[in-house]
Amino acid sequence: MTTSEKALALLSSLHEWKFERGWKGTTGSDVRIDDVRQVFLRMPRPSGRGGDLPQRILSEYLQELAEAGHLKPSVKTDQERKAPLPLSVRLTPVRFVTRKIPPMPIWAGELAQIEDYWALARTTDRIRAAYEALNTRLHSGHRGMCIPQRERALQIFGLHPFFQHPDHPAEKLFDTLDAQPLFSDRERLLKLLNAFDVDPPLLSKDFRSRGLVKNHAGYHKPGKGSTLLVIENSTTYWSISHMLGHIGRIGHRIGHVAWGSGVTFQKSIGSLTARDRISDIVYFGDLDPSGLAFPARAERYVGRLRVRPAFELYDALLRLGTPSRSLPKEAWSTPERVDELVSWLDPRHHDQVRDLLLSGSRLAQEWVGFDHLSTTERWYADVRDT
Repeated sequence: MTTSEKALALLSSLHEWKFERGWKGTTGSDVRIDDVRQVFLRMPRPSGRGGDLPQRILSEYLQELAEAGHLKPSVKTDQERKAPLPLSVRLTPVRFVTRKIPPMPIWAGELAQIEDYWALARTTDRIRAAYEALNTRLHSGHRGMCIPQRERALQIFGLHPFFQHPDHPAEKLFDTLDAQPLFSDRERLLKLLNAFDVDPPLLSKDFRSRGLVKNHAGYHKPGKGSTLLVIENSTTYWSISHMLGHIGRIGHRIGHVAWGSGVTFQKSIGSLTARDRISDIVYFGDLDPSGLAFPARAERYVGRLRVRPAFELYDALLRLGTPSRSLPKEAWSTPERVDELVSWLDPRHHDQVRDLLLSGSRLAQEWVGFDHLSTTERWYADVRDT
Protein backbone atom coordinates (compact mmCIF):
# COMPACT_ATOMS: atom_id res chain seq x y z
CA MET A 1 0.00 0.00 0.00
CA THR A 2 1.37 3.38 -1.04
CA THR A 3 1.36 6.06 1.64
CA SER A 4 -0.57 9.11 0.44
CA GLU A 5 0.90 12.60 0.43
CA LYS A 6 -1.79 13.73 2.88
CA ALA A 7 -0.88 11.00 5.37
CA LEU A 8 2.79 11.89 5.05
CA ALA A 9 1.89 15.56 5.61
CA LEU A 10 0.16 14.56 8.86
CA LEU A 11 3.29 12.62 9.89
CA SER A 12 5.47 15.64 9.15
CA SER A 13 3.17 17.87 11.22
CA LEU A 14 3.29 15.37 14.13
CA HIS A 15 7.10 15.31 13.97
CA GLU A 16 7.24 19.11 14.02
CA TRP A 17 4.79 19.23 16.95
CA LYS A 18 6.96 16.81 18.94
CA PHE A 19 10.23 18.58 18.06
CA GLU A 20 8.78 21.82 19.42
CA ARG A 21 8.22 20.01 22.74
CA GLY A 22 11.77 18.74 23.08
CA TRP A 23 11.70 15.42 21.21
CA LYS A 24 15.13 14.58 19.80
CA GLY A 25 13.81 12.05 17.31
CA THR A 26 16.30 9.38 18.41
CA THR A 27 13.79 7.28 20.36
CA GLY A 28 10.14 6.37 19.97
CA SER A 29 7.67 8.82 21.46
CA ASP A 30 4.00 8.52 22.40
CA VAL A 31 1.39 11.08 21.32
CA ARG A 32 -2.13 11.11 22.78
CA ILE A 33 -4.93 10.87 20.24
CA ASP A 34 -6.35 14.23 21.40
CA ASP A 35 -3.07 15.86 20.39
CA VAL A 36 -2.98 13.94 17.10
CA ARG A 37 -6.50 15.15 16.39
CA GLN A 38 -5.58 18.79 17.07
CA VAL A 39 -2.61 18.55 14.67
CA PHE A 40 -4.83 16.94 12.05
CA LEU A 41 -7.58 19.57 12.34
CA ARG A 42 -5.08 22.36 11.61
CA MET A 43 -4.34 20.77 8.23
CA PRO A 44 -6.38 21.73 5.09
CA ARG A 45 -9.35 19.47 4.42
CA PRO A 46 -8.49 17.13 1.49
CA SER A 47 -10.29 18.05 -1.70
CA GLY A 48 -13.21 15.90 -2.71
CA ARG A 49 -13.84 14.62 0.82
CA GLY A 50 -15.92 17.42 2.23
CA GLY A 51 -18.69 15.03 3.18
CA ASP A 52 -16.48 12.53 5.02
CA LEU A 53 -16.23 12.52 8.80
CA PRO A 54 -12.88 13.99 9.98
CA GLN A 55 -12.54 10.98 12.29
CA ARG A 56 -12.78 8.59 9.34
CA ILE A 57 -10.14 10.51 7.36
CA LEU A 58 -7.77 10.60 10.35
CA SER A 59 -8.31 6.89 10.93
CA GLU A 60 -7.31 6.15 7.34
CA TYR A 61 -4.18 8.31 7.56
CA LEU A 62 -3.06 6.59 10.75
CA GLN A 63 -3.65 3.17 9.21
CA GLU A 64 -1.51 4.14 6.21
CA LEU A 65 1.29 5.41 8.43
CA ALA A 66 1.13 2.33 10.64
CA GLU A 67 1.36 -0.03 7.67
CA ALA A 68 4.40 1.88 6.40
CA GLY A 69 6.07 1.58 9.82
CA HIS A 70 6.08 5.31 10.64
CA LEU A 71 4.07 4.86 13.85
CA LYS A 72 2.44 2.23 16.02
CA PRO A 73 -1.17 2.72 17.21
CA SER A 74 -2.14 1.64 20.71
CA VAL A 75 -4.12 -1.59 20.99
CA LYS A 76 -6.95 0.14 22.82
CA THR A 77 -9.24 2.40 20.79
CA ASP A 78 -11.99 4.89 21.51
CA GLN A 79 -14.45 2.18 20.31
CA GLU A 80 -16.10 4.49 17.81
CA ARG A 81 -18.14 2.12 15.65
CA LYS A 82 -17.67 3.69 12.20
CA ALA A 83 -14.06 4.84 12.47
CA PRO A 84 -12.29 3.82 15.70
CA LEU A 85 -9.14 5.73 16.65
CA PRO A 86 -6.31 4.44 18.87
CA LEU A 87 -5.98 6.12 22.27
CA SER A 88 -2.39 7.06 21.35
CA VAL A 89 0.25 6.49 18.70
CA ARG A 90 3.97 5.86 19.12
CA LEU A 91 6.15 7.69 16.62
CA THR A 92 9.08 5.74 15.18
CA PRO A 93 12.57 7.30 15.67
CA VAL A 94 13.65 9.44 12.72
CA ARG A 95 17.23 10.15 13.75
CA PHE A 96 19.97 7.72 14.60
CA VAL A 97 22.84 8.17 17.04
CA THR A 98 26.25 6.76 16.24
CA ARG A 99 27.58 5.02 19.35
CA LYS A 100 31.02 6.26 20.30
CA ILE A 101 32.85 3.46 22.07
CA PRO A 102 35.96 4.60 23.97
CA PRO A 103 39.23 2.73 23.48
CA MET A 104 39.71 -0.31 25.67
CA PRO A 105 42.18 -0.04 28.53
CA ILE A 106 44.99 -2.52 28.98
CA TRP A 107 43.28 -5.15 31.06
CA ALA A 108 44.54 -6.61 34.31
CA GLY A 109 44.86 -10.38 33.96
CA GLU A 110 41.70 -11.05 35.97
CA LEU A 111 39.63 -8.98 33.50
CA ALA A 112 41.05 -10.26 30.20
CA GLN A 113 37.74 -11.75 29.06
CA ILE A 114 36.07 -8.31 29.20
CA GLU A 115 37.66 -7.64 25.80
CA ASP A 116 34.93 -9.71 24.10
CA TYR A 117 32.17 -7.68 25.79
CA TRP A 118 33.55 -4.10 25.56
CA ALA A 119 31.88 -3.12 22.27
CA LEU A 120 28.64 -5.10 22.57
CA ALA A 121 25.41 -3.12 22.26
CA ARG A 122 24.29 -4.23 25.74
CA THR A 123 27.50 -2.91 27.34
CA THR A 124 26.39 0.54 28.44
CA ASP A 125 28.52 3.55 29.35
CA ARG A 126 27.83 2.75 33.01
CA ILE A 127 29.13 -0.81 32.65
CA ARG A 128 32.26 0.34 30.78
CA ALA A 129 32.95 2.97 33.46
CA ALA A 130 32.65 0.26 36.12
CA TYR A 131 35.07 -1.98 34.24
CA GLU A 132 37.55 0.90 33.90
CA ALA A 133 37.45 1.79 37.58
CA LEU A 134 37.81 -1.83 38.66
CA ASN A 135 40.66 -2.33 36.18
CA THR A 136 42.49 0.68 37.65
CA ARG A 137 42.08 -0.78 41.12
CA LEU A 138 43.46 -4.16 40.07
CA HIS A 139 46.43 -2.60 38.28
CA SER A 140 47.32 -0.78 41.51
CA GLY A 141 47.98 -4.14 43.17
CA HIS A 142 46.29 -2.93 46.36
CA ARG A 143 43.87 -5.59 47.57
CA GLY A 144 43.41 -4.26 51.07
CA MET A 145 41.81 -6.19 53.91
CA CYS A 146 38.52 -8.01 53.35
CA ILE A 147 35.71 -5.51 53.96
CA PRO A 148 31.94 -5.12 53.20
CA GLN A 149 31.25 -4.71 49.48
CA ARG A 150 29.64 -1.23 49.80
CA GLU A 151 32.78 0.07 51.45
CA ARG A 152 34.90 -1.51 48.72
CA ALA A 153 32.61 -0.02 46.07
CA LEU A 154 33.32 3.48 47.40
CA GLN A 155 37.05 2.83 47.29
CA ILE A 156 36.84 1.66 43.66
CA PHE A 157 34.19 3.95 42.19
CA GLY A 158 34.08 6.91 44.57
CA LEU A 159 36.81 8.80 42.68
CA HIS A 160 35.58 7.98 39.14
CA PRO A 161 33.88 11.00 37.47
CA PHE A 162 31.02 8.88 36.07
CA PHE A 163 29.92 7.82 39.53
CA GLN A 164 29.83 11.35 40.95
CA HIS A 165 26.38 11.61 39.37
CA PRO A 166 23.47 11.11 41.83
CA ASP A 167 21.89 8.52 39.52
CA HIS A 168 24.92 6.28 39.97
CA PRO A 169 25.86 6.40 43.70
CA ALA A 170 29.22 4.68 44.00
CA GLU A 171 28.55 2.82 47.25
CA LYS A 172 25.45 1.10 45.81
CA LEU A 173 26.86 0.14 42.42
CA PHE A 174 27.23 -3.57 43.11
CA ASP A 175 23.65 -3.72 44.45
CA THR A 176 22.15 -3.54 40.96
CA LEU A 177 24.99 -4.15 38.49
CA ASP A 178 24.69 -7.68 37.09
CA ALA A 179 26.28 -7.45 33.62
CA GLN A 180 28.02 -10.48 32.20
CA PRO A 181 30.59 -11.87 32.40
CA LEU A 182 31.93 -10.53 35.68
CA PHE A 183 29.24 -8.67 37.59
CA SER A 184 26.72 -11.50 37.15
CA ASP A 185 28.96 -13.97 39.00
CA ARG A 186 28.61 -12.78 42.61
CA GLU A 187 30.92 -15.34 44.18
CA ARG A 188 33.71 -14.66 41.71
CA LEU A 189 33.23 -10.90 41.98
CA LEU A 190 33.46 -10.82 45.78
CA LYS A 191 36.62 -12.94 45.68
CA LEU A 192 38.16 -10.56 43.16
CA LEU A 193 37.18 -7.54 45.28
CA ASN A 194 38.35 -9.17 48.52
CA ALA A 195 34.96 -8.18 49.95
CA PHE A 196 31.79 -9.75 51.35
CA ASP A 197 28.08 -8.99 51.39
CA VAL A 198 26.45 -7.55 54.50
CA ASP A 199 22.73 -8.21 54.93
CA PRO A 200 20.62 -5.63 56.79
CA PRO A 201 19.59 -6.73 60.29
CA LEU A 202 16.06 -7.82 61.06
CA LEU A 203 13.76 -6.33 63.70
CA SER A 204 15.51 -4.02 66.12
CA LYS A 205 13.28 -4.42 69.17
CA ASP A 206 11.57 -7.31 70.91
CA PHE A 207 8.18 -5.88 71.86
CA ARG A 208 6.83 -8.90 73.68
CA SER A 209 8.50 -8.94 77.06
CA ARG A 210 11.99 -7.54 77.08
CA GLY A 211 13.84 -4.33 76.44
CA LEU A 212 16.93 -4.18 74.26
CA VAL A 213 18.35 -7.65 73.75
CA LYS A 214 22.01 -8.59 73.69
CA ASN A 215 23.15 -9.69 70.24
CA HIS A 216 19.64 -9.22 68.84
CA ALA A 217 19.55 -8.85 65.04
CA GLY A 218 19.04 -5.08 65.01
CA TYR A 219 20.64 -4.16 68.33
CA HIS A 220 24.14 -5.28 69.22
CA LYS A 221 25.28 -5.01 72.85
CA PRO A 222 29.03 -4.40 72.83
CA GLY A 223 29.40 -3.19 76.42
CA LYS A 224 27.75 -2.44 79.72
CA GLY A 225 27.38 1.29 79.22
CA SER A 226 24.19 3.28 78.85
CA THR A 227 24.95 4.99 75.52
CA LEU A 228 22.98 3.96 72.42
CA LEU A 229 24.94 4.47 69.17
CA VAL A 230 22.66 4.62 66.11
CA ILE A 231 24.07 4.07 62.59
CA GLU A 232 22.08 5.17 59.53
CA ASN A 233 23.17 2.53 56.98
CA SER A 234 23.35 -1.24 57.38
CA THR A 235 26.91 -1.73 56.10
CA THR A 236 28.41 0.78 58.54
CA TYR A 237 26.20 -0.69 61.27
CA TRP A 238 27.87 -4.08 60.64
CA SER A 239 31.40 -2.65 60.62
CA ILE A 240 30.99 -0.64 63.82
CA SER A 241 29.13 -3.45 65.62
CA HIS A 242 31.87 -5.88 64.69
CA MET A 243 34.63 -3.59 65.93
CA LEU A 244 32.86 -2.72 69.17
CA GLY A 245 32.47 -6.43 69.86
CA HIS A 246 36.24 -6.79 69.66
CA ILE A 247 37.12 -3.77 71.76
CA GLY A 248 34.64 -4.39 74.55
CA ARG A 249 37.50 -4.80 77.00
CA ILE A 250 38.49 -1.17 76.34
CA GLY A 251 36.59 1.40 78.33
CA HIS A 252 33.71 3.03 76.48
CA ARG A 253 30.14 3.90 77.38
CA ILE A 254 28.43 2.28 74.36
CA GLY A 255 25.91 -0.20 75.69
CA HIS A 256 24.05 -0.74 72.43
CA VAL A 257 24.55 -0.03 68.72
CA ALA A 258 21.48 0.06 66.48
CA TRP A 259 20.70 0.31 62.79
CA GLY A 260 18.70 3.48 62.20
CA SER A 261 17.46 2.44 58.73
CA GLY A 262 17.32 6.00 57.44
CA VAL A 263 13.99 7.74 57.89
CA THR A 264 12.67 4.87 60.07
CA PHE A 265 14.84 6.07 62.94
CA GLN A 266 12.82 9.25 63.32
CA LYS A 267 9.94 7.34 64.90
CA SER A 268 11.40 3.97 65.87
CA ILE A 269 13.51 5.67 68.51
CA GLY A 270 10.26 6.44 70.29
CA SER A 271 10.01 2.75 71.25
CA LEU A 272 12.67 3.26 73.92
CA THR A 273 11.42 3.13 77.50
CA ALA A 274 12.96 3.77 80.89
CA ARG A 275 13.42 0.00 81.22
CA ASP A 276 16.02 0.13 78.44
CA ARG A 277 18.24 2.28 80.70
CA ILE A 278 19.51 4.49 77.89
CA SER A 279 21.03 7.74 79.13
CA ASP A 280 22.63 9.00 75.93
CA ILE A 281 21.88 8.65 72.18
CA VAL A 282 24.69 9.19 69.67
CA TYR A 283 24.03 9.22 65.92
CA PHE A 284 26.19 8.76 62.81
CA GLY A 285 24.85 8.98 59.26
CA ASP A 286 25.45 10.32 55.77
CA LEU A 287 26.39 13.97 55.43
CA ASP A 288 23.51 15.06 53.22
CA PRO A 289 20.20 16.84 53.93
CA SER A 290 18.34 13.62 54.75
CA GLY A 291 21.10 12.20 56.91
CA LEU A 292 21.17 15.35 59.02
CA ALA A 293 17.40 15.74 59.23
CA PHE A 294 16.79 12.22 60.61
CA PRO A 295 18.47 12.68 64.02
CA ALA A 296 17.21 16.24 64.50
CA ARG A 297 13.60 15.17 63.91
CA ALA A 298 14.02 12.08 66.10
CA GLU A 299 14.48 14.20 69.21
CA ARG A 300 10.77 15.03 69.27
CA TYR A 301 10.07 11.35 70.01
CA VAL A 302 12.55 11.08 72.88
CA GLY A 303 12.02 14.39 74.60
CA ARG A 304 13.95 13.39 77.72
CA LEU A 305 17.09 12.60 75.70
CA ARG A 306 19.14 14.51 73.18
CA VAL A 307 20.34 12.82 70.00
CA ARG A 308 23.89 14.08 69.63
CA PRO A 309 26.37 13.66 66.75
CA ALA A 310 29.19 11.11 66.93
CA PHE A 311 31.88 13.77 66.61
CA GLU A 312 34.89 11.55 65.89
CA LEU A 313 33.04 9.48 63.28
CA TYR A 314 31.86 12.60 61.45
CA ASP A 315 35.36 14.02 61.75
CA ALA A 316 36.76 10.88 60.11
CA LEU A 317 34.12 11.07 57.36
CA LEU A 318 35.11 14.64 56.51
CA ARG A 319 38.79 13.63 56.39
CA LEU A 320 38.46 10.35 54.50
CA GLY A 321 35.47 10.84 52.21
CA THR A 322 35.29 12.07 48.63
CA PRO A 323 32.10 14.08 47.93
CA SER A 324 29.61 13.04 45.26
CA ARG A 325 26.58 14.86 43.88
CA SER A 326 23.39 14.89 45.95
CA LEU A 327 20.06 13.79 44.55
CA PRO A 328 18.33 16.62 42.66
CA LYS A 329 15.64 17.01 45.33
CA GLU A 330 18.36 17.63 47.94
CA ALA A 331 21.10 19.26 45.89
CA TRP A 332 19.94 22.87 46.09
CA SER A 333 18.82 23.42 49.66
CA THR A 334 18.49 27.08 50.56
CA PRO A 335 21.19 28.65 52.75
CA GLU A 336 18.61 28.98 55.51
CA ARG A 337 17.75 25.29 55.33
CA VAL A 338 21.44 24.33 55.28
CA ASP A 339 22.10 26.45 58.38
CA GLU A 340 19.23 24.66 60.12
CA LEU A 341 20.60 21.23 59.20
CA VAL A 342 24.22 21.82 60.19
CA SER A 343 23.18 23.35 63.53
CA TRP A 344 22.66 19.79 64.82
CA LEU A 345 26.35 18.98 64.28
CA ASP A 346 29.24 19.92 66.53
CA PRO A 347 30.13 23.59 65.90
CA ARG A 348 33.62 22.53 64.78
CA HIS A 349 32.04 20.92 61.70
CA HIS A 350 29.56 23.64 60.79
CA ASP A 351 31.57 25.53 58.18
CA GLN A 352 32.90 22.47 56.37
CA VAL A 353 29.52 20.75 56.14
CA ARG A 354 27.76 23.98 55.18
CA ASP A 355 30.14 24.38 52.24
CA LEU A 356 29.57 20.74 51.28
CA LEU A 357 25.78 21.04 51.20
CA LEU A 358 25.69 24.44 49.51
CA SER A 359 27.81 23.00 46.69
CA GLY A 360 25.11 20.34 46.10
CA SER A 361 27.35 17.52 47.34
CA ARG A 362 27.15 14.74 49.92
CA LEU A 363 29.38 12.27 51.78
CA ALA A 364 28.29 8.64 52.19
CA GLN A 365 29.10 7.32 55.67
CA GLU A 366 30.56 4.12 54.18
CA TRP A 367 33.78 6.11 53.60
CA VAL A 368 34.44 5.39 57.28
CA GLY A 369 34.93 1.71 56.63
CA PHE A 370 35.99 -1.40 58.45
CA ASP A 371 39.61 -0.99 57.40
CA HIS A 372 39.79 2.47 59.01
CA LEU A 373 37.91 1.44 62.16
CA SER A 374 40.30 -1.47 62.71
CA THR A 375 43.42 0.68 62.66
CA THR A 376 42.60 3.45 65.14
CA GLU A 377 40.88 4.00 68.49
CA ARG A 378 40.17 7.64 67.80
CA TRP A 379 36.73 7.03 66.25
CA TYR A 380 35.15 6.14 69.62
CA ALA A 381 37.23 8.48 71.76
CA ASP A 382 34.27 10.78 72.43
CA VAL A 383 32.35 7.96 74.15
CA ARG A 384 35.12 6.63 76.37
CA ASP A 385 34.63 6.23 80.08
CA THR A 386 35.94 9.24 81.96
